[in-house]
Amino acid sequence: MTKYILRLTIFILLLTSCSKEIQQTPLTSEEISGERLWERISRESHYSEYSFWPGHEGINPGQAPHGVNHRIYINKDLFNALPIESKSTPYGTIIVKENMNSDWEVLKITVMAKVNGFNPEGGNWFWAAYSPEGEVQAEGTPKGCISCHEGMKSNDFIIIRQLDSPLE
Repeated sequence: MTKYILRLTIFILLLTSCSKEIQQTPLTSEEISGERLWERISRESHYSEYSFWPGHEGINPGQAPHGVNHRIYINKDLFNALPIESKSTPYGTIIVKENMNSDWEVLKITVMAKVNGFNPEGGNWFWAAYSPEGEVQAEGTPKGCISCHEGMKSNDFIIIRQLDSPLE
């Protein structure tokens, strides 16, 4: 009986300690760049190992400029904080959107990263757009990103859903 309990304990510890996404320190305003963010989401801990936005799992219909279909991934920093009564995401939050065509082919990858001190008037968000291969197409504070998302400034520039909404 003791061997069984020991084996079961070891098995449970292994399961709970094996997380796909490793905990990372937030990127700083001094180190953030399109290239550095791509390294974070593609090499250090691939964004496909992040969680889907709760209640928005898998491929969903999208809209311009993000494509007719999309998938939205969020890292642990945001996932563990939801729902957020203050409607202010924690520093270190990363949101990745795969922008797709009608055949579900990824055409572009757009990213929002919450970086302390990067752009206070823009919610401290660093924005980036990449080709599917990781070529930086836009980075920093692209006017197109901000002009669309600023309508949701009261929700920390997040459009997909209210941050304080209960999880489904």
